[in-house]
Amino acid sequence: MKEDKYYEYDRKLEKEIPKIFKNIIHKGRVEEMDMNLSTTVANENDLEMLVDSFTEAMQTACREAFKINTKNKTKEKKSVPWWTDSLTIMRKRINALRRLHQRTKNNEELRESRKHKHLEEKKKYQYEIRKEKINSWKEYCNMAVSLNPWSHEYKLATGKVRTNSIMTTLRKPDGTVT
Repeated sequence: MKEDKYYEYDRKLEKEIPKIFKNIIHKGRVEEMDMNLSTTVANENDLEMLVDSFTEAMQTACREAFKINTKNKTKEKKSVPWWTDSLTIMRKRINALRRLHQRTKNNEELRESRKHKHLEEKKKYQYEIRKEKINSWKEYCNMAVSLNPWSHEYKLATGKVRTNSIMTTLRKPDGTVT
């Protein structure tokens, strides 16, 4: 952590303490504020409330000074729109069955039965993926058509999508460019 972040924290804390503790005047020096806080703590009857208020001030100063990146790395990665939680569960089950099949070494009959079960479940999983992809595409097309019936999807289906041609230059044998 960079040192300037700690100085920023001190500045934020200096601003937060007078907001919570009304009798402490911000004079710009942390040592004076510390003395005023010590006096306030010594004279305070409800110490629990005072500690809670000070904790709140410190947390607010931390949030402002140390900006934490709250983006989750897995969420940052773009997911396909057709993926569901049930597909995740099925994928984990397929992987577990595959590992179980591959780890069975001694009993050939048990290995074959586990292989058969793994392959059956894998077919079901692949079928579910295909079904989810088709349903997602249908849903997308219906939504897009309801907004604009002559949109990109219509042009794609009718084969009327035009690609932009890029004009290039050619060099003639004599060295000139067209």
